[in-house]
Formats: sequence, C-alpha cells, structure tokens
Amino acid sequence: MKAIISDEAALAAFVGPRFAYYRGRWQLAAARNGMAWNWAAFVFGPFWMAYRRMYWQVGVYAIILCAEPVLHALFHIQMPAAISRPLSYAMALVLGFYGNQLYRLHAESTIRRLREYHWSPEVVNDCLARCGRTSWPGVAAMALLIAVMLVSLRPLATLAA
Repeated sequence: MKAIISDEAALAAFVGPRFAYYRGRWQLAAARNGMAWNWAAFVFGPFWMAYRRMYWQVGVYAIILCAEPVLHALFHIQMPAAISRPLSYAMALVLGFYGNQLYRLHAESTIRRLREYHWSPEVVNDCLARCGRTSWPGVAAMALLIAVMLVSLRPLATLAA
C-alpha cells in the first residue's frame, strides 16, 4: 500500500507556512490559464527558485544566462544588444507570471516521487517538510554560483574580443 496523504495536506506540508498564499495564487492561476503574478519570482528570479528549493530550474536558468558569453567566446557569435538585454527581462517576466505554476509543478512532482518511494504516510509527511519549505543555504549557493559564473565567464568575454 502506497502512502496516502491528501493532496492539500501534502502541498501544505511541502510549502510550509506560506501555503495559504500559494494556494490562493494557484487558484487564481487556474482561473487565468496558469498566470498569477509573483513579485518575489520577478524581482529575485534564480534566488527565489533557490529559496524554494527548485534547484534544477535554477540550473536551467543559469545555462540560459551563460549561453551568450560562452557562444560569444567559443564561436564568436555576438548576440545583438537588442536581444540580450530583453532576453533577461523576458526571463524575469516569465518567472513573474508563471513562477507560482512552476513552483506548483515542482511541488507536485516532488510529492509524487516521495509517495512512490515511501510506504508510510508519516514518513512521506516528514520527507515533504524536509524536501520542501525554504532554503537560505540554497540562496547562498545561488549567490556563490553567480559569483563563480561572473569570475569564470569574464575571461571568456575578453578572449573573444
């Protein structure tokens, strides 16, 4: 028998104290084709994702961010300024509009994975609290990742110039 915890209780255990906020945003998003504004996701982008433990999503964001300097250094492909700056703004807007949905998909995926792996509802609930919630160390790791990216990609940019 697989672990049985209601979806609402599982999401509440995963999200933590801000569950009421996210439940409201998810309900609003359901009525608006997935769109519900999230200021934290818009302003803090990858830091918000790291805080919410969305680590592989942070990785995708970092790859997109690194693509331009790497392409420029390795293949002398210069992305026009008319595209590179708006790309950053577009990524922030997408996170602002769809960050709540991205977080819900992340939460549901983690819940599904934990339910398949654990038999006991108590263990699943405990794992949800540990795997979900928030992570200040994740934010610190994101800041470190950005610092490493800036230091390591700067020489690539000067090589290509």
